[in-house]
Amino acid sequence: MVLAGIAAVLAACNSGGVRAGGPDAAGDTGPVDRVDPRMVLCDRYRAQIGAAPAPPFDVVQQIFDDNCTGCHGTGALMDLSRGISYAHIVDHAVPPIESCGGTLVVPGAPASSYLYQKLTLSHPCAGGQMPLDELFTSQPLPDCMTSIVRDWIQAGAQPQPGEPTDGAAPGG
Repeated sequence: MVLAGIAAVLAACNSGGVRAGGPDAAGDTGPVDRVDPRMVLCDRYRAQIGAAPAPPFDVVQQIFDDNCTGCHGTGALMDLSRGISYAHIVDHAVPPIESCGGTLVVPGAPASSYLYQKLTLSHPCAGGQMPLDELFTSQPLPDCMTSIVRDWIQAGAQPQPGEPTDGAAPGG
């Protein structure tokens, strides 16, 4: 009996699934799909957007804060830190290390925006799909997050009121 329990646990680990409950009527103990924990954040983002016609930049910035600034923070080639990210991405050229060229965010054109391509394409022009985990493996954002970024760009990539658009500190 104990060996059967251990075998079931090992089978669950090896399959990558999470077992929930017991076997069904047919005796099936198949894996249950895992839910991306970042999906919880999507509910928070949707609540922040509310009835707004387009996502405000502060919600896009929150996505950056929650998923990107660990690598793309202060001192990084592409700094997505709060208070300066907007000025670094909208109508700005792709950093030279990304051999593709182009513009990071083209207001009104998500498909032409390299930032959006890096978030949504499994094989972007250069490098991998963002974000990456600590092992430099692509961990794509849930669709609900990339949709917020897409909708913000499509609506003209407007800054948040008071957001610097020239690289200056807020209020300066």
